[in-house]
Amino acid sequence: MFVYIGVMMFNDPFFSHKLIGIICVLFFVVALLIVPYQTIKERLTHQPYMIITDKCVIVNGFKSFVVNFSDVESFEIVRIAMSNTRQKFISIHYKPNVEMQKMEDASFFGRMLRKLNSRLSGAQEHLTTDGTSMKLQDLLDLLNERLKRA
Repeated sequence: MFVYIGVMMFNDPFFSHKLIGIICVLFFVVALLIVPYQTIKERLTHQPYMIITDKCVIVNGFKSFVVNFSDVESFEIVRIAMSNTRQKFISIHYKPNVEMQKMEDASFFGRMLRKLNSRLSGAQEHLTTDGTSMKLQDLLDLLNERLKRA
């Protein structure tokens, strides 16, 4: 529906903000491609989405990253409003020096995304269990257990 509205905005000769229409289309097309990409990537590479060790969490998402338990202060479940639903995530609260370093190391768009995440949920990065067999609370309990041991 949003792609359709974006195309209509772009094609409407009386609508002066054609860039908004293009951005709408691109955003939702990219969002629609991420889920199949992740599924195909996981099947072909035989790598799970998330690997939890005693020292870190390795996330093999659209952009892979590692969360070292020694860099984390806490994990918590947050709810972020998306459309008509409230999506649940596990927020990663890094130690202040690590959080500042991650912000400095990020690209311009990465910094914008990190700031937006911080405003929405209080944390720069999040983990999800969408597409996995693990429940969010079980993942949170496991992460907090490993964090205590680190």
